[in-house]
Formats: sequence, structure tokens, C-alpha cells
Amino acid sequence: MERELTPVEARGAVISGRIVTILAISCIGAVIAMAAIWAIFVMPH
Repeated sequence: MERELTPVEARGAVISGRIVTILAISCIGAVIAMAAIWAIFVMPH
């Protein structure tokens, strides 16, 4: 039997899930931005 989550624990899980999602999106965005900058400044030369 799994024990019930308290409202505080459930809220913490939701918040940590959102933080992980935001970090993942930020990392992907940073990689895309770096690729775009590289394509703009390095490729023409």
C-alpha cells in the first residue's frame, strides 16, 4: 500500500515537475540559439 500524499507534498511534486520542465526547455532553447548564432556568423565565411 502506498501512503496518501499530503497537499503540501503534492504541491511540491507539481512545482518540482514544472521546474524540471522549465530547465529542459531552457536548455533546448539555448542549444537552438547557439546553433542559430553559429549558422549566422560562421557559415557565410
